[in-house]
Amino acid sequence: MSGATLAAAIAGTTGGAGAGVYDFSEGAGTISIPTGFTSLSIEVWGACGGGGWGTEIDIGGFETQAAPGGGGGGGGYGRSVVAISGGDVGKTISYGVGTPGEGGTAGSPVATSGGISSASAGTFTIDEIVCTGGFGGFGGLGVNGGKQGAGGTATGGNTTNTNGNGGANYTQNGAIGIAGVNSLTGGNGGDGGDPDAGGRDGQPGAKGRVRFVFS
Repeated sequence: MSGATLAAAIAGTTGGAGAGVYDFSEGAGTISIPTGFTSLSIEVWGACGGGGWGTEIDIGGFETQAAPGGGGGGGGYGRSVVAISGGDVGKTISYGVGTPGEGGTAGSPVATSGGISSASAGTFTIDEIVCTGGFGGFGGLGVNGGKQGAGGTATGGNTTNTNGNGGANYTQNGAIGIAGVNSLTGGNGGDGGDPDAGGRDGQPGAKGRVRFVFS
């Protein structure tokens, strides 16, 4: 965790939403339960897959055929709401944020998947929320040419477990992220590369996200 992120987390003000909100978009670590709250909402989004490499196909030297990369899949989303009391102050909860999938390139046309995000017990007992990342989109060529990446999965949430969306079917569009509380998301899958001569790299997917809101 960077120094700036750590300082914001200690202050309970990450995400700009005020004391009691801890909003992480990278890294792994723990938070400590602050005083003065009775409920905790935990939201977890897996990272998103990148978009596949796009290119053109030369057909017999007479014409070209577009071969765009497929869009990346979105991460799964899970949410839990748990009660807390004065005796829980100072207990810890662990988190990890998935890294984004990379876009496909000429040398590696299938994009990579997004990483797993999670929230789990430290010294405070909760059921682990695990949200896998979306899969990468396929490159424009080959048997699966231009196919979209599938969405990730979600387990462990006690109110919500929603699998991520897949990239748009056989188009370049990356998946739309799953909306959580107040329509917040973890971001979208990467768009596939354009079908340009010489090829075009796909776009990276969005990072994962883990958000704790004490109330």
